[in-house]
Amino acid sequence: MVEYFRVGLPYIRVRFKVPARRGSRVEFNGRFGVITGASGEHVLVKFDGEFAAAIVHPVDLNYVEAGEATEPVKLQPSVPGSAARPCAE
Repeated sequence: MVEYFRVGLPYIRVRFKVPARRGSRVEFNGRFGVITGASGEHVLVKFDGEFAAAIVHPVDLNYVEAGEATEPVKLQPSVPGSAARPCAE
């Protein structure tokens, strides 16, 4: 039985042994996003390019800061005569 007075990101970190923190970058099925909060024993993730947050189980996520996932490097469009280089965002 879930003890609803204990749910939230601190509870999720202890219960599932994951580094889930608000603002952390995560990956799920090839999509990247940011943790925005918790809903019960689940994490709210706002995926890049989407308006609303999705509810995802914390064990199903790959945490970028923990080294479980790496984001692809965005390349700037190359100008004729020069090599493509990583984008400095």
